[in-house]
Amino acid sequence: MSLTFGLLGLLRYSDSTGYDLAKLFKETINSIWHAQHSQIHRELNRMQEQGWVSSQVVVQEGKPNKRVFSITDDGMKALEKWLHEPADLYQNRRSPLLINILLGAVSPEETLRKLKKERDDYVAALEPHIQKNKELIEGFKSSFKNGEEESLYWQMAVDFGIAEAKMVIQWTQECIDRLEKELSDTNSNLIHGVPTEPQTQGVWE
Repeated sequence: MSLTFGLLGLLRYSDSTGYDLAKLFKETINSIWHAQHSQIHRELNRMQEQGWVSSQVVVQEGKPNKRVFSITDDGMKALEKWLHEPADLYQNRRSPLLINILLGAVSPEETLRKLKKERDDYVAALEPHIQKNKELIEGFKSSFKNGEEESLYWQMAVDFGIAEAKMVIQWTQECIDRLEKELSDTNSNLIHGVPTEPQTQGVWE
């Protein structure tokens, strides 16, 4: 996803300062697209030069003035054009764990430990994640124009993240079960003197 269109999409809901946009970005889109505050401010300035957003300085009593950004008609047209373009096929995120598993035969015990940690981390985070996003969507409904109607789309995006987390939990547990069985069978064979690899004795004789 382009940072440009993520910001335009958020500005469609409400005019906002760069600081508030960065905060909202972190609470919502950041789960699928990471951006630093500095990146967001640079992109807002670039979009203003392009005519997709405008800004005005709001004078505040006893506080620093703030710069409020708004999406322009040209910015809305650009956003709508982007939304009509074919979306890229979803690809799983790059995961160091998957690389570890691919090479896991080097150290099955360590692979098992990492799988259990991944499972436990996802299990621990899932319920707080669901609750946090529930509160976020409720706040969205009351804070933005048409929030009640448009919250459906936010909920669908949140549901994808929840479904993905549940899939990871299920997948790691299946991997754990298979690997524990493999290790148990290997240890049992070693105890009973059953070779786990083909014998090579006599090959070079």
